Amino acid sequence: MLKSLSKLWQLFNKRERLQIFGLFGAILFMALSQVIGVASIMPFMDLVMQPEMVEENQVLSWLYTTFEFTSVNRFIVFAGIAMFVLIMVTNGISTVATWLKYKFVWMNNHRLAMRLLRKYLGKPYAYFLINNSSDLGKNVLQEVKELTKSFIIKLIELFTYGAVALAIIVFLLITDVTITLAAIFILGGSYGAVYYFIRRRMEKAGEERLEANKQRYKTANEAFNGIKQIKISGREEHFLSRFAEPSLKDANLRAWRKVVGMLPRYILEAIAFGGIVLLVVYLILAGQEAREMVPLVSLFAFAGYRLMPALQKIFYAATDILFNMAVLDKIHEDMFETGENEAVDWSQELPEKLPFKDKIELEDIQYTYPNDQEPVLKGIDLSIQRNTAVAFAGETGAGKSTLVNLLLGLLTPDKGEIKIDGVELNQENIRNWQRNIGYVPQDIYLCDDTILSNIAFGVAEDEIDLEAVKRAAKIANIDGFIENELAQGYQTVVGERGVRVSGGQKQRLGLARALYHDPEVLVLDEATSSLDGATQEAVMEAIENIAEVKTMIMIAHRLSTVRDCDTIYMLGQGRIVDSGSYDELVGSNVMFRKLADLSG
Repeated sequence: MLKSLSKLWQLFNKRERLQIFGLFGAILFMALSQVIGVASIMPFMDLVMQPEMVEENQVLSWLYTTFEFTSVNRFIVFAGIAMFVLIMVTNGISTVATWLKYKFVWMNNHRLAMRLLRKYLGKPYAYFLINNSSDLGKNVLQEVKELTKSFIIKLIELFTYGAVALAIIVFLLITDVTITLAAIFILGGSYGAVYYFIRRRMEKAGEERLEANKQRYKTANEAFNGIKQIKISGREEHFLSRFAEPSLKDANLRAWRKVVGMLPRYILEAIAFGGIVLLVVYLILAGQEAREMVPLVSLFAFAGYRLMPALQKIFYAATDILFNMAVLDKIHEDMFETGENEAVDWSQELPEKLPFKDKIELEDIQYTYPNDQEPVLKGIDLSIQRNTAVAFAGETGAGKSTLVNLLLGLLTPDKGEIKIDGVELNQENIRNWQRNIGYVPQDIYLCDDTILSNIAFGVAEDEIDLEAVKRAAKIANIDGFIENELAQGYQTVVGERGVRVSGGQKQRLGLARALYHDPEVLVLDEATSSLDGATQEAVMEAIENIAEVKTMIMIAHRLSTVRDCDTIYMLGQGRIVDSGSYDELVGSNVMFRKLADLSG
């Protein structure tokens, strides 16, 4: 438990830790007010049963005289109203303390989610190659919430109701040690025994729920992302079945946790209030008269009314904390323990572009993916002159995409250097270099937003340069379609993942997006491989509009798309095995000629 508290403490910053102390102060004040509320019942009941106390008790006598009461009954009514007001005030204090508690935890839910998302976004690209995006999204959107409502809130409740229970018990011990110790032994011992027997199973169930929830998110994400193929192949039932198993397990585990948390309540409530009857019998056997025992019985009854919910909430909070230990471990691991502990502080303003006037050089580049044994790139040496067009060709798995990802700054070579005009790329200048790059992937991701926002991807709507958008659309040969065929023009919403535009239009929108910031280098990662011949020609025509003024780096599945490149690098098993123009490689390289024949 102490280890878990230490992990939780690390998730808060200095200001939040100070807020925790302030919150605990409010909780202690609330506990004290609850004791005062409980303590007030006994003097009042004494006064009701023994009105002569008005004359015998010095404080009551002073109050009676000072406020000029005309009868004892009027004074008793006044005392009853005062006690009611006192209870209302203590409940008001409890309400304020509860508001402070929930304000603190839910604001920290927001801040923890922001920090975790920032942490993920700050991870190197290689991190996302080995971690499922649905799991990362689940951690940010649900598991942080689960940590908040089922661990942090429950921990505060454990402290809150623990303080209330302790204060009431201390007061009862002062009133009657024997009866209080008996109550502690019966009630506290019962809760303690149940907690002892279920704690291991509760922790295990929490781990199982975390894994089941991961599988739920993963399956749902795959189903929605692949909905077109699922519909065509009629595989809806398969994905429903895959989702059903972890979903059912998640539901059963959550229900089991709720039942276990509530289990002792009904039995112990009967014991507690049945104990009031036993207390009366005990006092009668001890020789007390009914008149004498009423205040004490009233006190313990009211104390039980306050104490039983506190004990139940302590137990329920303790089981919730156990159940969600795995969530805390996961979030702490992702926040502090996995991968590099990046200190990301992105500026709102984009960095200056890294100057590029001459050439890009790769010297003895080697790269191995995480968890792999063999390097995918081995000793790559090449040079790309500014305002030339180069392409990477080769069979699947030759290392083309990895090489491009290195040039994009998404991956960092294990060995060797990448230089821009003699300046080595590193963590300090990589974002400056990326400002010089326009990237067109094979599969264009379009948001469910306007064409305007999709071309100016990631730019706030009020900061979009409309002229730059139109210029990029014109170069990409998509402006005519937008302005003449769409009723709302650039304000047309393309739908989720661009479902309302064709493949060729999507690719040209991706090309326009890559050109929006007017980069020096344009990288096309098999950008036309999924298109038919006519659509490919239209996209290639748009690309040729750019080729004269940009440095072009292309990965080609269809070699016909790189026919006009200045240099084509042929890769095989992670090495450059040949290079030259299209005609030179067709004439001299058997493998290239074979690929050219296959691509038509």
